[in-house]
Amino acid sequence: MTQSTTFRALAIPAMAAVLAAGLARAAAAETTIPLTADRWTATNTIKFETYLGRPSLYIDKGVALARGTSLRDGTLELDMAMPEGGNFMGAVFHAASTDNSEVIWLRPRASGTPEAVQYAPALNSVGGAWKIYHGDGANAVATLPFGAWVHVKIDVTGSVANLYLNGEAKPTLTVPALAGVDGASVGVWTGAFGRGAYFSNVRYTAHPTAPPAPQPPLPPGTLADWQISDALDATAYPPGAMPNLSGVRWQNVRPETTGVVLINRYRRSPQLSFPSDPATGEPLVDRIMNNQVAGEKIVFARTVIQSDRDQLRRILFGYVNGLVIYCNGTPLYFGADVGGGIMNPVGDGVFLPLHKGANEIVFAVSNITGGWGFWARLAQFP
Repeated sequence: MTQSTTFRALAIPAMAAVLAAGLARAAAAETTIPLTADRWTATNTIKFETYLGRPSLYIDKGVALARGTSLRDGTLELDMAMPEGGNFMGAVFHAASTDNSEVIWLRPRASGTPEAVQYAPALNSVGGAWKIYHGDGANAVATLPFGAWVHVKIDVTGSVANLYLNGEAKPTLTVPALAGVDGASVGVWTGAFGRGAYFSNVRYTAHPTAPPAPQPPLPPGTLADWQISDALDATAYPPGAMPNLSGVRWQNVRPETTGVVLINRYRRSPQLSFPSDPATGEPLVDRIMNNQVAGEKIVFARTVIQSDRDQLRRILFGYVNGLVIYCNGTPLYFGADVGGGIMNPVGDGVFLPLHKGANEIVFAVSNITGGWGFWARLAQFP
């Protein structure tokens, strides 16, 4: 199942919850959030000034949360605008802190393309995991001008979010399965690499909380029982022979409903820029491929596959940003994203030389930016 179809498969039970909640909603009052310093907390510089004729909140990069707000199910509305040369402007909801929230953002530089609208969770980071949450259910086409106000409405019911732009009746984007963040604050966002944006008329209406939708099964063949290490300095672990992991602390983790082990949920991503040649702008491939980017992190993930005989078994996988696969201590695969690539939703594959009995599989997953995670499943036809 591809990532796109996975998003849609999750939509059926979630949308049923949306309809049920819609029938049960009572009239609720709209709350306008004042654009004053006492009502906002931010990770970076914020200003309160007039832009395009309106009182506005300006944030250069990062996230700003409104104090004293509570919205799980309901509607968040605001206007946002960006001067020429900007890159990201977005809204956050279900925020537990400035670095744990659900985010929907706009890219005016990508106006008219599927990259114009993006949903992704920001977990243990200001930046969203957009390399993992990508495609149908996470991206949408929109026309986004610079230097003009864009009206944004986000309607949230359970695990479903609908985005409406400029008063349109049809949603520009439907997110059928939010990642899940246990917070209720709302705010505005320009990302870890933001260049500034303005926000105005921020308001919300809370509705009764919908019952949780039933969780769908994991994709067939998904390897679900993993342990992960702490986030380690990747420069100490260049791709190659299996390192000695005897002193590593391990934590049990489980995949998301899509089958992805979302490392961002457990570890802080470094949120770096890919290094590039200052003369040509081309990525420094050798440094990236060999885990030699200052500040880059790596997590080791391990699981055990039981085999009833000696056999070759095909495993399919995807990852962000770099990966080495070991089977019983032997390296079998190495790959890395050297720029703007996304997690492969279909998957690469490699044959595991399994022995009869227990076989330890280790994934060494390095990270620079844009999300941190992997998925793995045994092919149904070896």
